[in-house]
Amino acid sequence: MAGTGRSPSLRLLALLALALAGAAATAIALLRTETAGKPLNVVVVMADTLRADHLGLWGYHRDTSPNLDRFFGSQGVIFYNNRAQASCTYPSANSILTSRYPVAFLDQPEKRMGIPEGIRSLPERLSAAGYTTIALSASPIVRKTGTKYNNHGGFDRGFDAFEESCMWREARCLNERLLPLLDQAREPFFLYLHYMDVHDPYRPPGWYRKRFATDEEGRLEFARVGNPNPIADAIHHQRVLPEYDPRDVRYLEDLYDDELVYLDGEFAVLMGELAGRGVLDRTIVVLVADHGEQFLEHGFMKHCHTLFDTDIRTPLALRIPGVEGVREVLAPVQNVDLVPTLLDYLEIPLPEGEVDGRSLRPLIEGEDAGEGASYSYAMQGPRRSVNDRRFKLRYNARRKEFNLHDLERDPEERHDVLADNAEVFLRMQQELLGWESRSAEGKSAQDLVRVGEEVQERLRALGYLH
Repeated sequence: MAGTGRSPSLRLLALLALALAGAAATAIALLRTETAGKPLNVVVVMADTLRADHLGLWGYHRDTSPNLDRFFGSQGVIFYNNRAQASCTYPSANSILTSRYPVAFLDQPEKRMGIPEGIRSLPERLSAAGYTTIALSASPIVRKTGTKYNNHGGFDRGFDAFEESCMWREARCLNERLLPLLDQAREPFFLYLHYMDVHDPYRPPGWYRKRFATDEEGRLEFARVGNPNPIADAIHHQRVLPEYDPRDVRYLEDLYDDELVYLDGEFAVLMGELAGRGVLDRTIVVLVADHGEQFLEHGFMKHCHTLFDTDIRTPLALRIPGVEGVREVLAPVQNVDLVPTLLDYLEIPLPEGEVDGRSLRPLIEGEDAGEGASYSYAMQGPRRSVNDRRFKLRYNARRKEFNLHDLERDPEERHDVLADNAEVFLRMQQELLGWESRSAEGKSAQDLVRVGEEVQERLRALGYLH
């Protein structure tokens, strides 16, 4: 074997590897041939309270999400500038499931929070197209039946099964409840899984608590048990702040990250179950979140109160069979775009005018779809926002006060640059006020403020909002 540079055994191994690779390619080609033309399944993983900048794919310095990063980072579409339409679960989750802006869900009879009659949801559309539709939710808001936080439920329309026995429980509970439902599910299927792990109280199970939250010594009791409410209550109700060390807030954030590590592991379990059943290669997988979480970056704790990116910049990632490689989209998009995007890839007609979002398929496939903009309400108050790729305009409708941020130079939104960017401000002001008028459902600006503040007080009285 002179001149080959390899021993006979190494050459045989190389030939064997080539043969195996060829066999694998043939198997993949056969799989694609067998599944060509068949409807794709859809799995939506809703990670309640997950802010994008705590994920590796979005540049976080901690290794909180290795499985999510590998899954979407090896063959997926990552939208780096996605925004939620509200900073609270209700009505943000409603917007995700319907592609309608939050104002469509306010002022319902009997103060209901669910999806109103007359607004078609994603599961309804998929059920009509022959899909088996299954929801599993640990949320006290996104429910079929009522809870102390959502008296009427109302999120189950269109679902064949709605499993809600894991309320406030960890991700493993949802995954375990899913398996028998998955075994019985007829394809094509739609799964909606609403995980609550990174929502407070931050109490990761087992060893996950020790990944980042290691310094318990000296921490106050509320911090040790992952409870941010003593600080949140004092700030949001203008009470005297409890005495605490800044390290207590950092410890709460450490626990939040530990929760994310745990959720990331359970995501891997979920994908393993789909792969083991041979359905993952014909399934669209989505990661989405209803809102983020604040740890005093802007003087607030938790969520629901502001429209800083800590609260509304949320992950949106899709893995779509047939879309090869990794696509990184920098254009601004929003959660209401999810429904039309899925329906586009599933080739299910969407009548014009029934949704507020747009299909992101042109952006995914490299077509010139325009930059667009993202809009958000803080429906528990008078705040609104709009952002393009670089700038973000926040508006307090009660105070008639605007703030402009240059996200490229100041991603943490520390500085108001309105005085130095009059032309940008006027353009974005027109964009924001025009959007608010178009999406107002016949309500005046004063009515929108009033209804939003009524929602705020109702959630506070229910004990959900601090």
